[in-house]
Amino acid sequence: MNYDVIVIGSGIGGLAFGAVASSRLGKKVLILEKNTSVGGRLYSFEREGFTLDIGAHVISQSEKGPLGSVLRAIGREDEINWKHVRPMTSCRGEIFAFPKGLEGRIAADEYAKLMSITKEIVQMDDEAARELDNVDLLDYLNRRGLRDPLAMACLNNIVMIYVCLPCHRASAGEFIRCFRAEARSRASGYPVGGCGVISKTIAEGIAEKGGSIMTRSEVKAIIVEKGRAVGVRTKDAEYRAPIVVSNADGRRTLLDLLPQGVLPEKESLRVREMTYSYSILIVRMALSRPVTDLRLITHIVPDLNPKRYEENLLAGIFPDEVPLFMPVPSNFSPECAPEGRQLITAGAIIPYETPNMEKLEELVVKTAQKILPGIKDALMWRHVTTPRGLHAAVLENGAIIGLGQSTEQVGKRRLDVETVVPGLFLCGAEAGGSGVGIELAINSALELLSRLGDKDPSWKE
Repeated sequence: MNYDVIVIGSGIGGLAFGAVASSRLGKKVLILEKNTSVGGRLYSFEREGFTLDIGAHVISQSEKGPLGSVLRAIGREDEINWKHVRPMTSCRGEIFAFPKGLEGRIAADEYAKLMSITKEIVQMDDEAARELDNVDLLDYLNRRGLRDPLAMACLNNIVMIYVCLPCHRASAGEFIRCFRAEARSRASGYPVGGCGVISKTIAEGIAEKGGSIMTRSEVKAIIVEKGRAVGVRTKDAEYRAPIVVSNADGRRTLLDLLPQGVLPEKESLRVREMTYSYSILIVRMALSRPVTDLRLITHIVPDLNPKRYEENLLAGIFPDEVPLFMPVPSNFSPECAPEGRQLITAGAIIPYETPNMEKLEELVVKTAQKILPGIKDALMWRHVTTPRGLHAAVLENGAIIGLGQSTEQVGKRRLDVETVVPGLFLCGAEAGGSGVGIELAINSALELLSRLGDKDPSWKE
């Protein structure tokens, strides 16, 4: 069969690209996926009546963000029901909403600085944000005069959730774009039925429009003829199309899937130096009864210096408690747990190389029990995904997002959606785009579609 485009990988970026290309543009799309199921990090599985996500997710803008655009493209925007949330912060035995919950908890002058900064961020235009792409968030906050440890810890916690890098590594410009979008949309949420519903719905829409998705079809090489990408090769077959789009790891695509010598040496060296976001240790806890009505808790440890914490983690030195990202999927969607039960996900965002996962797992559980004491007596079982386990599923050193949104890897320094090899393009959390995780990947796909439309009228809506 002749295809208009071949997509390597069915992560959300590849699915988003395939959905718009097949539904709105009528393109013949083939998506090749190495795993047995689609979705990449947006995959869910069952255990004893509980629905477990492979990751720890809350969608930043839900249906009001780029995901809504993709669902509308395939006419399935009404097939996903969303439950929205305002994240709550846990610290020193108290739970409050950021930023207004810090009033009275920090000095009045520091609170005034914090509120001034948040207002500045929400109102900042794109040009001003771009000027901060190469400035790390810690530097930006220091320039604005913020010093309070609790306020700084809260902001570091938020940037860790947004881009999965600490404030001394994360781009201030990227943080601002993420924070601004979420503040304006006020739609952070979770899909009823678990995050796998998102991938399943989009994949069904692609199939309905004539697109093809083949699982268990790992691409081993990109075929290049006369300097142009013309197809891909799997273990058992060869597929050809005038356009190849990789939703796989950008580094692996350019360094491993292309024939040796195709990528110019200068570009090869640049790509090799790129680094991934942090990974995550995920402890999913099945409870015999509900212990909280909250839907999302972010736990901070205000006395932890992010730089020192990173160094200690890599040395296997752990504090008495750890920062956690804790969605409660069954409070968003009762379908995620049997009746009368509760499911809590506790994620510790950490460098991939962090050693001694067994010790850290116990510390995650201990910290979660400190936040919600009822967990201890209600805990039935726990299911754990380590960074190495996540790497086995999605590669990229188990990165939560992909290539890190650091000062060296955003804006003009990010991989472009158009590669130096004619006919080969990238989409997903590796190239182009901006935003929080899933939305970053979708924005990348939409950027690529726009770029293709500029080059070829048949790709323009």
